[in-house]
Amino acid sequence: MNNEAIIRYKFYLCRNFLDKLLNENLITEVQRRKIESAVIKRLSGI
Repeated sequence: MNNEAIIRYKFYLCRNFLDKLLNENLITEVQRRKIESAVIKRLSGI
């Protein structure tokens, strides 16, 4: 697998996990967006 595919897969897993937390009311939509933004920055190496 190339690096981009690995990053996309990691983000896919993360997004599924965040959706599950949101559906179980363990996090809010605002928290989900903040976490997702941080994960994108981390995975992209910015």
